[in-house]
Amino acid sequence: MESNSDNKKNIDPASDESPQTSITLSMISELDFENVIAGAATADCREYRDLYWDASKTAEDDGRKEDAIVYAALSALCGFSFRPNDVNDPYGPLVQMDGRRSAIPEDFRREADVVAALAEAVTDSTLKARLCDVAWLINRRRADLGVAAISAYCQTVREIGTEAKKFGIEKPNAHYSVKARDLLKRALSLASMRSVGLGRPEEADARSLVGELFRGALGELDVHALTRLAKLALEYDVVPPLEIASTTEAWSQANDVGDDRSRLDFLRFLASAYHKGGSLTDHYRCRIQAVDLLVSMARQTQEASAMLAAELLSDAIGELHGVPNSKERRREIRHLLVDVQTNIADEMQGFSQEIDLKDIIADSEAEFEGLSLRDMLFKFACMAKSPSPELLRKQAIRSNADSPLSSIFSSSFHDRDGKVSYRSPGVDLTASPSDEALRASIAQSERLRRQIYAAGCIQTGRRIVNELHSLTDETFVALFKHSPFVPKDLIFTYSRGFRRFFQGDSISGIYILTPLLEASIRHVLKGRGIDVSTFDNATKTQQDLTISAMFDQLKPELVAVFGDAVVFDIQNVFLSQPGPTIRHEVAHGLMDDHGPFGADAAYGCWLIFRLCMFPLFPYREKFPENIWQ
Repeated sequence: MESNSDNKKNIDPASDESPQTSITLSMISELDFENVIAGAATADCREYRDLYWDASKTAEDDGRKEDAIVYAALSALCGFSFRPNDVNDPYGPLVQMDGRRSAIPEDFRREADVVAALAEAVTDSTLKARLCDVAWLINRRRADLGVAAISAYCQTVREIGTEAKKFGIEKPNAHYSVKARDLLKRALSLASMRSVGLGRPEEADARSLVGELFRGALGELDVHALTRLAKLALEYDVVPPLEIASTTEAWSQANDVGDDRSRLDFLRFLASAYHKGGSLTDHYRCRIQAVDLLVSMARQTQEASAMLAAELLSDAIGELHGVPNSKERRREIRHLLVDVQTNIADEMQGFSQEIDLKDIIADSEAEFEGLSLRDMLFKFACMAKSPSPELLRKQAIRSNADSPLSSIFSSSFHDRDGKVSYRSPGVDLTASPSDEALRASIAQSERLRRQIYAAGCIQTGRRIVNELHSLTDETFVALFKHSPFVPKDLIFTYSRGFRRFFQGDSISGIYILTPLLEASIRHVLKGRGIDVSTFDNATKTQQDLTISAMFDQLKPELVAVFGDAVVFDIQNVFLSQPGPTIRHEVAHGLMDDHGPFGADAAYGCWLIFRLCMFPLFPYREKFPENIWQ
């Protein structure tokens, strides 16, 4: 992601006042806008972006306002982030920060005719490809512009091959590079569309060029160039799959494929090519070779990093999925994986950062000073509230923007035995991140919030309540018998759980209260007339939904009853990876002796207490100050 000072000039989304949305046909009728890039023998639109931006500033200083507007618009059109893998949305904002962004094609929809006119007039192949592609994206009826974009992309790659143009940094065989591959991928995407290029001469030309480059790469020594073109030819059926597989495998036997990682990627590609070509024998052979390589890599790294070795062995087991007669091999690798995982705990060193909670504790103590038992319990229940999911999402996006390098990589989460319990995908900083991509960031920030709140507020509150008042089961029975969240036949169990929790018996508290959360949620939903059971047609029996099933199948109903903030909080604490998954830990005996005394367990008990108390807040004054009287 680029964010130099020039880029920041165009960061705002299009508005009525922004230059790129005020361009008109009359402004371009007499303007030789290509003159600005006449001296740039480049195939990189980023250089055109800078040239047009400088021209815009010069024209503005010279008082040529309309020229400045045209050049600013062309700078924005050349400044999109190019995403060839996204067929339907190949151009995104170059910069996003603080809720703002640079331009996107949609900003030019009202000026579609002007962009089309620019695309038709331009002769430079690189600029023509960009303008024709964008003009077609914002007006899909102009199929002719999409066809012209295909030809312009191919022409640009040919010019790179003859060195008539360059990709910024001069490199040999640049027509085999990643940038050339991306241009060809976009050309093939357009050519494969029935409404644009399918069946046209331009489609045949694009396919012919890719086939020519693939066969040319077979005569080179660059495994990466060959692989990227082979993958492109395979994806779009440019060359028969078996020809791709056999020729690239023959090339690998005569040339250096590179290190183990490069060889692994190469074997996986060969396996996919043979599979697409219908040669399952060769497909399985390549996969078994990949498994052998993964095991070898794991053995080489297990002394240096057991975690990395375990990751490689897990990949090896996954690689064997569907391979016939591999049961024994899978068992052998699984045993090796278990042995390696025993050493992961030694590598998982914790780190800590001191946080001064004196002020938080002092404020919490001040809030409870002079209160009756009734008011203390109500105060304890409302010391905080569940954060809004939308707020957490915005914070996660901001955090990823502040640390872009760490956020773009996927990450794995391990349990105490070293097993991978959750994998988080990397974040695409050029697009709106999915909820799944943000889960790891949200879980991390929520873990910190719970730790601070538990240490500063929850522990302080329950200590004061327990020091100043003698709590009994009857104390909580007097409250919970009026709470619609607490089933009538579980009032005494709930009361015992909270009595233990407030008295500092965290083990009893978490183990009693966690299963009751599921019962209460089911109780509330049933009271709303919502069916919380399943019917087995084969056995003609009914079973209650588990809490996980309710959150999967009845999410809208839960949000309607509890609100999205509470529902999201329950998921983060009790159910979802990569959170503490307290419900799973308690139900399956996975929580160790330290777990009940941790911040997550304390927060979980407090959250259940808040849910029990929340319906009682409107009737607070009707309860005696000493509760049980």
